[in-house]
Amino acid sequence: MAGKLIADQIEHSTAGSLDTSYVVQGSAKAWSNFNGTGTIAVRDSSNVASLSDNGTGAYTVNLTNALSNANYCVAGIGNDEGGQQNHSFFRFDATPTTSACPLTTGTGHHSGVTAGIHLDVSNVHTMIMGDLA
Repeated sequence: MAGKLIADQIEHSTAGSLDTSYVVQGSAKAWSNFNGTGTIAVRDSSNVASLSDNGTGAYTVNLTNALSNANYCVAGIGNDEGGQQNHSFFRFDATPTTSACPLTTGTGHHSGVTAGIHLDVSNVHTMIMGDLA
């Protein structure tokens, strides 16, 4: 049975109520868990159409449904199971668009490690927050 639920608030029996705008605006609009080594591959995702491998430690997450603008927030983490220390950074090396989120993984500043080296990592987890178009 298909249907539509329209509500301005959600109320829990003991925890109080919440405006639905917090649910809509505070929910991830896309997320992914992918292998960033070798032939990159999505393990699981939501609203992710595909990935692009742009070179060592450089990827693009391509969205199924576009966002309303390119001023969204990206959070993520990555680590490598192949003997590398578990440290990585995310940054944009290219301009994000409403339907594609470029990012890089690699070393940040860490004792004994040169900062800013791009690395492919085996576990990349991303979350994109913004408004859908």
